[in-house]
Amino acid sequence: MAALAVMAVAFLFYLLESRGFFVNQNRYDEIIIAAGKRHKIDPCLIKAVIAQESVFNSKVVGGAGEIGLMQVLPEGSVTDWARAHKRKVPHKNFLFDPQLNIEIGTWYLKRALLRWQKYKYGTELALCQYNAGERRANKWKPISFDGKVVDRITIKSTKIYVKRIMNKYQDYKDAEVLL
Repeated sequence: MAALAVMAVAFLFYLLESRGFFVNQNRYDEIIIAAGKRHKIDPCLIKAVIAQESVFNSKVVGGAGEIGLMQVLPEGSVTDWARAHKRKVPHKNFLFDPQLNIEIGTWYLKRALLRWQKYKYGTELALCQYNAGERRANKWKPISFDGKVVDRITIKSTKIYVKRIMNKYQDYKDAEVLL
């Protein structure tokens, strides 16, 4: 009976940890702040993306091969980053390094933010691009520059993704967690 109780507690701990209950959300703040300054992005937005993408787990691998904290794709954002910086594409194992992963993810996010900067909801469009690609984000852009974006997103998981990040972003800004 005691063994069963220990197993139940261990399983509960596993479930809670896998959902991010025991995560140190401040672990990467120095890296996030530095990347935000380099790329002129609010660190709270970067942190919100990391919270959604990986729940601050630098070792996570997504179903489509996305890697690390910001779930960068070796054949996508990583290759684009390497080409733009005239560097070799880093080996997949290096993408688990928080510094490199956040650098590439932040660079990629900044590129999307620049693409959509003229729109009132440009951040949402940039997040659509980060999650679902530029082609899909282009389909979801509003007819006018000040039109809403979230209602136009046709992929349910992307709509949820954008809403969650924007809510977490606002929470981080309100709490002034990255000053």
